Amino acid sequence: MGLETSTLKHILLLLNFIFAVLGLILVGFGIYVLVNAPEHKTVVHGEETTVDIGENLAAGLVLGLGIAIVLISIFGCLAAIHESKRRLLIFVAVLCCLILIQLLMSSMASQGSRDGLAGSIEKGFKELWEEELREPGALAYYEKWLHCCGVNGTADYIAIKHPVPKTCCAEENCAVAENLYAEGCEAKFNSYLASKMLTFNIVNSLLIFGEIGAAVFGWLLFSNLKNESRRSNLTWI
Repeated sequence: MGLETSTLKHILLLLNFIFAVLGLILVGFGIYVLVNAPEHKTVVHGEETTVDIGENLAAGLVLGLGIAIVLISIFGCLAAIHESKRRLLIFVAVLCCLILIQLLMSSMASQGSRDGLAGSIEKGFKELWEEELREPGALAYYEKWLHCCGVNGTADYIAIKHPVPKTCCAEENCAVAENLYAEGCEAKFNSYLASKMLTFNIVNSLLIFGEIGAAVFGWLLFSNLKNESRRSNLTWI
């Protein structure tokens, strides 16, 4: 015998409450990343421009996902409370789509993709390096902040026969060989971003498992209500 309708309703309400909390955590995390994202401003042809190296994209994706989860959880609660078969069906369908989107986002966060975060970061640092060739110092902010050198390492400056800048060294003292930052800024930024996305991966994984359960319970509740409606119609015959 399956679970009773009232039991399924309470389980679904509990799951949606948990989703709302986790969704709010994602919203807060996305805002935190967005607010604290470093912004590089450079001057090109006399005009100040901003180079985006991918962190704003990551924050936007997390923030958007969090808002979507909160809205869907509210919709799921209303569907369960009102015992609406149509809303429950929509809720289950939306959850299935959301699970697929989150699996894709999880893959992007852990490995990156050429056209996603990794591509955006690569493009951003390419723009910075082109500006560095025109006007030395474009990478200085990241070299100081991330303790790195060039885009791919000190070899970048050697290849263009340019002295390694002081920002590539601890305390800007390049007289001591041990002070030189050997790692490139693109790799260091990828590591930095990956550490920030660890929170997202944990919350996202919990949500995916929970959403699979909610989709199952939502479908069971829909089936129960449909069967009850059918039995009620038969009673009137």
